[in-house]
Amino acid sequence: KMKRVTIKDLADMLNISISTVSRALKDHPDISSAVKLKVKEAAETFNYIPNDFAINFRKKSSKVIGLIIPEMSMFFIPSIIKGISSVLHKEGYHFFVLSSEESLGMEQENIITCINSRVDGILISLTRYTKDLSHLKRLKEIEVPVVIFDKTIPQDYFEQIIFDNKLNVETAVEKLANNECKNILAIFGDENLEMTQNRRDHFLEKLKNYPDINCKLIYCESAESVKEKLSIILDYEGFDGYFAMSDETLAGLHSSLIKKKIEIGNITVIAISEGTFPKYLDESYELIINDGFRMGVMAAIHLLNNIKKHNSEISASSTFYV
Repeated sequence: KMKRVTIKDLADMLNISISTVSRALKDHPDISSAVKLKVKEAAETFNYIPNDFAINFRKKSSKVIGLIIPEMSMFFIPSIIKGISSVLHKEGYHFFVLSSEESLGMEQENIITCINSRVDGILISLTRYTKDLSHLKRLKEIEVPVVIFDKTIPQDYFEQIIFDNKLNVETAVEKLANNECKNILAIFGDENLEMTQNRRDHFLEKLKNYPDINCKLIYCESAESVKEKLSIILDYEGFDGYFAMSDETLAGLHSSLIKKKIEIGNITVIAISEGTFPKYLDESYELIINDGFRMGVMAAIHLLNNIKKHNSEISASSTFYV
């Protein structure tokens, strides 16, 4: 773990006294603007956080939580927010929602907004472009608890709440096999996401138990992308089984099946879903439910536990499955 930079470290680096550093950081009129600039640049470069800031941060509970999501979406996010709200409201906490718009830069800005808003903790689902957690480490230094939910990357800094991807896709493969599907199309999400890679790997591993099943696999970042790819594929290939990894991929699949006039009664469609959206599509679709509400409840409960325990007794990297 990187050692926290102290005011003494800054003084040693700049070859000036601790009191000069302290007064420069507080904009004391006795200190020249050149020295102030030098001290503030060094403080920023080495991520210096005054101890009294960290202490005040812990003492003065704002009763506010920052919720950072990769993007506002009609799929899944509303049920998660409901779950989070149900827990925080009971405990007297408020929360605000920030969308990163699938941008790492925006995600970093959102974290700074949360720090500046003196939140007691942060719930975050990562963007598809987040490859490391360097921008979240500062939160550890100033002791702001963080729980990552749903979209994460391999990491051992923070607690995370995720779905049991292995169980979900193994169930899907079994359902397709039980329905005697021999030629299936598996539609996965964004190939860059750990969740997609995870689901794909477990899916293909389970398929090895069924050597007589042929499987074509495609990646689609959105419902629109599913429609674009299927508008070509379905003209040339026929399938008796379809797997959709999410509500979003299912939306694109459903639209394509209707457009190509494929008789839904003659095929098997299995989807991992939050459960609400498919009710409006076709009742013959078989669903493996990922309960967004429950995930939101779990994420909020874990965050509040961390806040209460001041993050000291928590095993930082635990993973919890919904």
